[in-house]
Amino acid sequence: MNLEALVKFWALMSSIVREFWAITEPQIEDSALKNDVPIELYYYGEFGLKYFSVEDFQKRDPFTNPEQFEKAFARFDVKGWIVPLSDDRYQVSSKAQDAVREIVRAGDEELAKFDLMSDAELRQLVNFLKQIWMANLEAPEPPEKWAIATRFRTSNEKSPLIVQIRELFMDLFAYRDDSHLSAARPYFGQAGIVWDVLGSIANGNAVNAKQMAERMSFRGYEESDYEVAIQAAVEIGWVEGIDELNAFRLTTKGSEIREQAERQTNEYFYRPWSVLRDEELDKLYTLLAKLHEKLIEFKKRTTSDSQR
Repeated sequence: MNLEALVKFWALMSSIVREFWAITEPQIEDSALKNDVPIELYYYGEFGLKYFSVEDFQKRDPFTNPEQFEKAFARFDVKGWIVPLSDDRYQVSSKAQDAVREIVRAGDEELAKFDLMSDAELRQLVNFLKQIWMANLEAPEPPEKWAIATRFRTSNEKSPLIVQIRELFMDLFAYRDDSHLSAARPYFGQAGIVWDVLGSIANGNAVNAKQMAERMSFRGYEESDYEVAIQAAVEIGWVEGIDELNAFRLTTKGSEIREQAERQTNEYFYRPWSVLRDEELDKLYTLLAKLHEKLIEFKKRTTSDSQR
């Protein structure tokens, strides 16, 4: 199956990830609150729960203000979740690792109630996804395999099949990030905020600094930071102003760079998928489409049950 035919998979898979989150994360957040565990420890598990450092975190998330990480580290240090080392890193305590396993378990217990596909279908999905996951690990670089190798995994072969699928999806999500960052970093270097600006304008989510500060507040940057980043994007010819609208749009150069990075991302991400034959890929897509449909149905059912 050629690259053009494979591209359709990611939109479906990212939608499935969002459905998994919609089912598991309310339970995880409730468990974190009940057990007095900082929810950020769960989120940072995607960066690995062995060592924390700003440098490492920016390997997967160069778009967030690093000061946000530093503030979190200070809070975790005071509470004994992490231990400072002599090289600007922190070692994550076994207490923190156990706490994250416990709160993730709350989400997985909710997900384990999923009963809208047969075990045979779920096993086939596990088999297909595991083959891709193993091929990702064995694939030559680039992409640099940082996220997929570092993230904190909480399930194993004894876990319910749907939980194993959720874990494999997060592995593939990590490899997608590895692929994208390997493709895009040559363009933005250390200036992740400029790449974020480019994407925000391209998608029409926010087209000036004020909108970006409001809609991407989770990044931890102020309006003034986005003003500087937009100006940098203007100076290198990626965006241009629309004076009468106090807005910005991509230039031809900016659009081409985005397209090149996306094309390279797809080439990196889908290259290991050759491990599956065309008929297996067709079956995988059919199973993924059914999983997406049934997760939505399951979410509606569980939401309805909780409101009774």
